[in-house]
Amino acid sequence: MPPARSAALAAASGLLLTASATPASAAPGPEPEWRLCSEVARGWDESDDRTLCATVPVPLDHGDPDGRTIDIAVTRVPATGENAYPILFNPGGPGHQGVTMPGRILDSEAAGLALGHDLVGFDPRGVGYSDAVKCDMGGADPDPGLSDEESARRVAEEQSRINRECHAHDPELVTSLTAENVARDMDLIREALGAETIGYYGVSWGTLLGAAYRSMYDDRVEAMLLDSVMSPEASVTVLDEGQAMAAQAAFHRFTDWVAEHDGHYGLGTEADRIRDEVYGLREELTEAPRTGPDGTVADGGTVTALLATPEREWPANARSLVTLLDGGVPEWGVRNGPVPGAGWDAEPSGFDAFAQVSLLCNDSDSPRDFDQVWQNRLERAERYPVMGTLGFYEHSCVGWPEEGVKPDLHRGDSPLQLVGHVDEMVTPHVWALDMGRAIGGEVMSVEDDGHGTLSDLDCAAAAVDFFATGRTTTQTCPGPPAPTPED
Repeated sequence: MPPARSAALAAASGLLLTASATPASAAPGPEPEWRLCSEVARGWDESDDRTLCATVPVPLDHGDPDGRTIDIAVTRVPATGENAYPILFNPGGPGHQGVTMPGRILDSEAAGLALGHDLVGFDPRGVGYSDAVKCDMGGADPDPGLSDEESARRVAEEQSRINRECHAHDPELVTSLTAENVARDMDLIREALGAETIGYYGVSWGTLLGAAYRSMYDDRVEAMLLDSVMSPEASVTVLDEGQAMAAQAAFHRFTDWVAEHDGHYGLGTEADRIRDEVYGLREELTEAPRTGPDGTVADGGTVTALLATPEREWPANARSLVTLLDGGVPEWGVRNGPVPGAGWDAEPSGFDAFAQVSLLCNDSDSPRDFDQVWQNRLERAERYPVMGTLGFYEHSCVGWPEEGVKPDLHRGDSPLQLVGHVDEMVTPHVWALDMGRAIGGEVMSVEDDGHGTLSDLDCAAAAVDFFATGRTTTQTCPGPPAPTPED
């Protein structure tokens, strides 16, 4: 590691180790047996001759290092030059597989990271090729004749039933699915790599994981970059609230844009009037859904699905909105609103829904009672009439059999670069500021509405420079230009 960082760690190590409440882990095991992923991982790209695969055993319960162990699937792309220190990656979800992220970085604007660093991906416990609970999360659709409240209650009750059944498959593993336990697994991956310190690049939920790791192992972090930052509260209630707030703002930007292009869409130049017309249209179609010649049904949910989407979808959505306001039905089919076993022989899916529910609910102190969740929904709808009724995450934890405890986050000294996207709806920009107040670091702002898009932009060069130098920035990064209407 760089001499300055090494000296700082030596000076601080006594305090950090004394203050740590992290349970002891098992003694380091043998060095991982690395093999080409194309030779050992089912479904892997057979032409990939660079990515190596291995498994790292970790304690199921880090407080009982001699007890049951589980395997964590790890991938590594060796540095093309001298490896200064490895960088671990997590793409978020939670529940998304991370083993393919090094390969995606190699194909991105951040590919320069591979010059001086081994790029390391892993599937968190409960996900993908790592030991996981495989469980069908599909449930029956509610009766369309029910009221909104009864429909939501049925969905929550069905989710609760599925949660209990999936939880019963392996209660010990499910209970262990927390950001802090995944962070402890990360530290054993660090040991298995033979690294004194690591870098970390996390996106979305991966930012909460990074914040947890840095709070527990600050002296082992060389540099950490968190893109599209989660709220430090780790609460699904806060998640639904923040996304509704950001979606409401996106609706206003969309209708402003439509008003600016009145010559193309003919809905007028006054955005407030367009918004009133849209609200009226949604109420009309909620009461009396409209069926097109091909059987396509347009209802209130169809309208809502058009109102808070990424900018790249605005031209098509505006055209569909014009069709609906003219009494017609767009031709793109039914739309009911936006959707916010283990080992290398496992069938890779890219995402594990039950792992997502487990990791979110175990870390969230949100209510487990439907009536409280419904009341929260009603209050959100008052504040954010466009998207306040579509909160997804809070109802997923109704009836969850575990009490949620958020990660213990606190400030650290290691270099930390936070990245927030100014108009994003998934992880609103304000959360990057909140995380900075909670754990430190500097915020770079990207002028787009993308989610975790830093590696796709020219300013990914700032990430490469950060991991090379540890220098953070508060610069603003330009995003893509606003869309133009389609002909």
